[in-house]
Amino acid sequence: MDFLGRIPIRRWIGLCALASLACAEPPPHLGIVEETAVEFGRVLIATENSAPDAAPESAWVAVSDSDLLAGLSPGQRVAYRLRKGTAKPEAESLSVLGWATEAEGWIDVPGHRRIRARRASDVRLKDQEGRPFELTDWRGGLVLLDFIYTRCPGPCPAQTHDLVSVQRGLSALARSRTRFASVTLEPEVDDGPALRAYAEAHGVDLSGWSFLTGEPQHALAVARDWGIGSSAEPDGSIGHTLHSFLIDDRGYVVARYSSRDRDPDTIRADIERFAHAAEGRLPSGVQASPQ
Repeated sequence: MDFLGRIPIRRWIGLCALASLACAEPPPHLGIVEETAVEFGRVLIATENSAPDAAPESAWVAVSDSDLLAGLSPGQRVAYRLRKGTAKPEAESLSVLGWATEAEGWIDVPGHRRIRARRASDVRLKDQEGRPFELTDWRGGLVLLDFIYTRCPGPCPAQTHDLVSVQRGLSALARSRTRFASVTLEPEVDDGPALRAYAEAHGVDLSGWSFLTGEPQHALAVARDWGIGSSAEPDGSIGHTLHSFLIDDRGYVVARYSSRDRDPDTIRADIERFAHAAEGRLPSGVQASPQ
């Protein structure tokens, strides 16, 4: 006590402050839920990086509270502390702070959930009538985009057939809000007349569907921008990725359909949901047409 009594008061206050800091609990980690794996008892969290302009670091974190884990959804902002002394990240505590915003890279979609926001790459080509087409001109409406070529022996016609079924089954509201667009993967062959003949042969309603072509380097660059791989086959056909994409009224890619999960009823239901969501963001009577 004599020793403590001889310490100047200012130094004593400083020592107390240092001791308090040493014992203080560090602030929690802040992040956004990207994915949950309830069956494995863990959640994928993109944690904010302390370094300026650094991208969030994603890691799987174990959560022992099954009820808490079951209530987590992608797009939720969370604060959590990690348990010390564990080989893999394990949450000692975790609390939900709210929802991530569009500015943070997440958007709301019908069904009260959030998804990672991905802006649609622009498409600037010409349609089957030679008219300029820009994807951004259709902002405010939905666009269902796919990739075909008219000499395709089977997969492309099957995809077009499915999407024709989708188009015909839409409600009046959804149909007025939705534009279908098919980009050729063989622009050196698929000129306007070839695309128009393909559309007519497959029963396409061209009043709501554009078949797109252009200079080969431009059309094929669009395919690359959308992750559509293609290659020339020995028999002269083109092997390519069979994906179609749904773009919402804000210009975000909100769904991707492959040949394995291209169910017309599912696509139609998605379009209906997003069309009704767009209805709340547009003046009454506005249709999906160029601005």
